[in-house]
Amino acid sequence: MLCPNEQSIGVSLAELFPEATRTGAGRVMATSCCTDWRQLEPGDVYVALPDSGDGTTDGHEHARRAASHGAIAIVCEQPVPVFDVPTYLVPDSRVALGELSQALVGNPSNTISVIAVTGSHGKSTTIALLESIFSAAGKHCGTMSSLGCYDGMSHSAGISNSPSAPAIAERLARMEAAGCTHALLEVSSRAISQARLAGINLDSVSVTNVTSAHLDLHNSLVTYREVQRRVLDYLSPGGVVTLNADDPECVKWLDEVQGPVLTWGLGDQAEITAQVVQQFANEQVFVLSAGDESAAVRSSMVGDHHVSNCLAAATVAMTYGIDLQTIAAGIEAVDRLSGRMERIDCGQGFPVYVDAADTPDALRASLRTARQLAQGRVICVLGPMAGHSASVDYTLRHIVSRMTDLAIASRPLGNGDDEQLDSAPIEIIADRGEAIAYAVAIAEPGDVVVIAGSQPRPIPIFGESGDAQLARQLLYSRNESAIRLAA
Repeated sequence: MLCPNEQSIGVSLAELFPEATRTGAGRVMATSCCTDWRQLEPGDVYVALPDSGDGTTDGHEHARRAASHGAIAIVCEQPVPVFDVPTYLVPDSRVALGELSQALVGNPSNTISVIAVTGSHGKSTTIALLESIFSAAGKHCGTMSSLGCYDGMSHSAGISNSPSAPAIAERLARMEAAGCTHALLEVSSRAISQARLAGINLDSVSVTNVTSAHLDLHNSLVTYREVQRRVLDYLSPGGVVTLNADDPECVKWLDEVQGPVLTWGLGDQAEITAQVVQQFANEQVFVLSAGDESAAVRSSMVGDHHVSNCLAAATVAMTYGIDLQTIAAGIEAVDRLSGRMERIDCGQGFPVYVDAADTPDALRASLRTARQLAQGRVICVLGPMAGHSASVDYTLRHIVSRMTDLAIASRPLGNGDDEQLDSAPIEIIADRGEAIAYAVAIAEPGDVVVIAGSQPRPIPIFGESGDAQLARQLLYSRNESAIRLAA
């Protein structure tokens, strides 16, 4: 249930939805709304969604129950058999929910600048970099990211893949109340497809990349790309779009953006570029360039994909007038992010990285970095593969066979028998913890170990994942054993 701030006197549904087909008499002033009839309280507006609060049935089927529980109005996209309270028939009840949620909290996006970061990969890292850059520039930012959230007063666990429209509205309202000047919002394709941004005026949109990920949700690459493009529908007049010039799909968006647009990338075709000067297991140095200006950056996070994320954040920051030197300082201040090529250093003679990569594109990027750094073998512990389609499983096997010397999985990839794995160097170990222990035990100086598919714990914010803690314990144990042997 979403309730307004204390100063609100309500939102007129007739004014908010002037084109709606209305039944019932009387002027309805909404002060709160709800999408689950079981949680509804007297005085709420019930918004009937295509799927109800339990996620299994159509919310329109519960409209009569909502009315009997005290709903003062029903907002729906299909006619409902309710006659004792007003109903408002709208084209899309998901859009209506977003608009009503934002209106109930005073439309905070009209006061603070909302910056949306979307794309297949790199969203949460870009948000973390942006937060650090804006902080270095003296700006007060709220954040909503899968890595963690900040409402201007307190930190909390990261958001789910697709927070509800009321949840987004509440967080934006808290940021506004805390005096935040900007809100950094991670936006998934699911959130876009379900109109979770309705009612928000985006001041800026950054698109990290548009790959073939999330086809399990959108069924086809064409549908996924069309969904991603819808984020532009929420851009305010004069809003700025920043695009990845290295991504072919992003380049196609250039013709569709009506307002200001700025591109970034590692290639020469981008307006904001970077060149990697040095890359080691524990840091890399690259130079950011924008026109005649440049700034060197020393980052303890490695990989070309991290440089791309830095470019995405830097380009957004530049559109807000932040200079390159401040941008570089903000990037350098981010020395570690949970599950983002997170380096575990316990004095061992080989680098160990914990990474969230669980899709072909993400895994490919992580292993490419590992291969560049390895003087010996690349050893990869694969993440949980349950739920992947046969085509994704095949792609993952192909990536593993080409980019690792040894991969370790806690279960076979794919739905076929183990003979399908003969062409890929995969060790099957029953337990993920044992798989990590095996990788750490067999690694030698010059090798690189990547623990992929790591899922960070909800707390501490930006803290270590369970995999990182386990790897650290195993490495300390290994070092202690080596010291005892030497003694």
